[in-house]
Formats: sequence, C-alpha cells, structure tokens
Amino acid sequence: MKMLTGIIIWLMCSTAGAVYAGEITVGINGKWVKLNSNPTECECRDCIDIQLGVLQSFCVESNQIYLNVRYLLDAKLKRVYLFWESVVEVGSGGAALPWDKFDKRKPLAELDISTIKQGTIRMNWFGLRRWDNPSKRYSLGDGYAGTYTQANR
Repeated sequence: MKMLTGIIIWLMCSTAGAVYAGEITVGINGKWVKLNSNPTECECRDCIDIQLGVLQSFCVESNQIYLNVRYLLDAKLKRVYLFWESVVEVGSGGAALPWDKFDKRKPLAELDISTIKQGTIRMNWFGLRRWDNPSKRYSLGDGYAGTYTQANR
C-alpha cells in the first residue's frame, strides 16, 4: 500500500511539473529582443530565437562563429540553459580556436525565466569553457548578456 501511495504521489507531482513546464514552454518559445536593440534588424547578439529542445543555428560572433545549439528547460529552477553541440561555420578568427577542447556539457548561457510573465528574461552568458582547464573561459559572445523582451509584445 505504501508503494502504491508513493507512486500516486510521484505521478501527481510529475503531472503538476509537466503542466507548469508546458505553461512556460508556450511563453518562452519565440523571438526575444535585447533591451535597447532594434527588433527589425536583429543582428548577432541583439536577438535570440528560443525553440526549446530543437537543434538550431546560433550566431556567437557575426561573420565568425555559428554553432548548432539547443535550449533546455529546467522548469523547477525557472531556468533555460543554452548548450552548444557542433560548429556550423567559422571565419578566420573562429578557425584558430581549440574546438576539440571546449566542453559541450557546460552551458554557454543561462536564462533566468522567473520574470517571463512580465515579458522579460535575463541571460547570463558564460561563453565557451575548456574541459581540460575549467577555469579557462573564452569571452566570445559576451554581448548576449542582458535582459530581453518578447518581440511580439
């Protein structure tokens, strides 16, 4: 009986979390524009297009570094993490970077979505970090850090 009760409680919590995650997913997917940026131009580091769980191209440095990334939601912490998976295209500056040494298990950025109901999110940019030297961080893309609003608001 205790096991059955435990399973029921687990299912109830899982369902509640799924509903909450679903509400956030609907609100977060789409185009977000950095405060004081032009929403019609959306240059690299001015806008982000969040599609949770979907592999998509991401401009880190205009005409230099484009990566395939994935946005992953942690509904409990009200955070979305941006992970890179592969290189799409690099210019001469990006080609010199040690891509085989960058840690794909560490997020490029963390988005605080606790204010999503007010139409804003805040990005904390970590950048590329090496797996062989965790304290070594490449600041490429630091211009992404800041507050964003929904483009269609």
